[in-house]
Parts: sequence; C-alpha cells; structure tokens
Amino acid sequence: MKSGSVLHMLLTITVLSIPFTVSAETVGGGDLIFTPTNTASVLFSHDKHVITNKIKCSGCHYLIFPMEHSSNKMQMDKIAKGNFCGKCHNGQKAFSVNEKQNCSRCHHS
Repeated sequence: MKSGSVLHMLLTITVLSIPFTVSAETVGGGDLIFTPTNTASVLFSHDKHVITNKIKCSGCHYLIFPMEHSSNKMQMDKIAKGNFCGKCHNGQKAFSVNEKQNCSRCHHS
C-alpha cells in the first residue's frame, strides 16, 4: 500500500470514529395566554402553528416576535394593519383578523 493511501485510510477511520452530536431544535413553546385589556383573552398555540401548520420557528421569531414572552406590546389596531399576528392573518396566508366572524378564533372568554 502506498503511504498516501494508508494516510487517507487512517484519516477516514479517525473521522468516522469521532462521536458527533446533532442538536435538535426544540419545537413548541406550549400554549401562551394573552390577557388584553377590555376584551377576551387570547390563546396562542405553538403546536397548532409549528406542528399542525408546519411553520418554522424562524418564520415568526426574530422577524415578527422576539423569543421573550411579553416583549411586544401588541395592540389590535396594529395587528389589523399587518403587524404581529396580522403579518400572516391577513386573509391570504391565514384567516383575516379584520373579519368579525374570526374574532372567536383567537379570543376566548
């Protein structure tokens, strides 16, 4: 065997014998309950968005929402103008927050 082949084989064996780990991204975050003033509470389900609807965490976080709970002061008028949840809930990507019949899809008494 040539020295180059032996070196290649030893390098391959060494690389294959090094244990490696792949960090799994934790999915979810559970349900969040928001209690806005003067209206019914809002239940946000990470499972429904991430698992059921196959939305990546990065689809919302960092672009629309930081990861810290209560870091945004959401207001319905801002949501209705396409901010926060309204970015997707605009009647094109998901049901519209601007249609009265959809209020109970988020707000629960």
